[in-house]
Amino acid sequence: MEAYIAKYGYIGIFVGTFLEGETTVLLGGIFSRLGFMNIFMVMLYAFAGTLAGDCTFFSIGRCFGKNIIERFEFIKSKVPLADKIIRHYGNFIIFIIRFLVGIRAVVLILLGCTNMKIGRFFLFSLLNSLCWSILVGVIGYLFGKVVFVFVDDIKQYETVIVPVVLGLVVLLILMYRYIVNKKERETYGDQ
Repeated sequence: MEAYIAKYGYIGIFVGTFLEGETTVLLGGIFSRLGFMNIFMVMLYAFAGTLAGDCTFFSIGRCFGKNIIERFEFIKSKVPLADKIIRHYGNFIIFIIRFLVGIRAVVLILLGCTNMKIGRFFLFSLLNSLCWSILVGVIGYLFGKVVFVFVDDIKQYETVIVPVVLGLVVLLILMYRYIVNKKERETYGDQ
């Protein structure tokens, strides 16, 4: 298991953060604390994936935004919530976008549809990607310390702990998604 994490873990962090990423960075921090990965490399790959994802979704919005919104029901259903957030937070949304779980891509596409200057977006995206990757990586690393305290010799239990941690993370994500979808249905109805 250790060899797979060391070999593919950083690529997984890059891909995960490109799309959303909280879970992958938290796991990267935990695995760093357990000695499977390097925390600074986790943060570097998280930063790179986050920045690349933000710029990609913004660019897609800039080039194809209105067509994408109309074509895909998933994105179209998120437009009212994303629009409400953009109107409420204004320019500050660029900085906090990384901390909005589940609707980041939609909001970035919508931001790309606006008249926002690319340089301004890139600067705020650079700053929020850096802050976010460090913060979430450190949280995962600190949580890994808690795991390490409970298990003295993690190597002999890794075949049990890694699947259990991954299973718990998946379970938490599914529960969160269920709650968010339920709240959205209550707020916006079945559109």
